[in-house]
Amino acid sequence: MEQSEKEISYCHCLQNEKGALFLLAVFLLFIVSGAAVFYTNAYFAQIKVYNSLESIYVRATINILNLP
Repeated sequence: MEQSEKEISYCHCLQNEKGALFLLAVFLLFIVSGAAVFYTNAYFAQIKVYNSLESIYVRATINILNLP
């Protein structure tokens, strides 16, 4: 069986002689890790807001209950 030019070209890219695949892998690593850091920071910011609101509501409830 003979391989077509397209298959030979595809196999040549997979040999990664110039390190292009490594650069792509590093680029994807930065993209994925950046997205993970972004979503983690957004989650912690949301939790901080919820905790702040909870403490405000607790203080308001205590103030209401302490009225003479």
